[in-house]
Amino acid sequence: MKGSIKMLLEQKRNNINQINNELIALLEKRFDLCKDIGKIKAQNNLPIFDENREQIILKQVEEQSTNYPKEVKNVFQTIMQQAKNIE
Repeated sequence: MKGSIKMLLEQKRNNINQINNELIALLEKRFDLCKDIGKIKAQNNLPIFDENREQIILKQVEEQSTNYPKEVKNVFQTIMQQAKNIE
């Protein structure tokens, strides 16, 4: 592999690593909020799963993504499943 290609790949991978770190921090904040919501729901005998809210969120994220709507929607489905586990 040529040196310039290797440097370019390393730079792109470093950018991905930085984004991963940002995503982790944001996911942890999101999951902390989900935990709080779960406590509120438990105290008020409310169900964890709110299908209407989930569908609204999935529609919004799919519409907001200009380049990868299906992929973003799939990621959010996974995030929301994990959030339900935390709640």
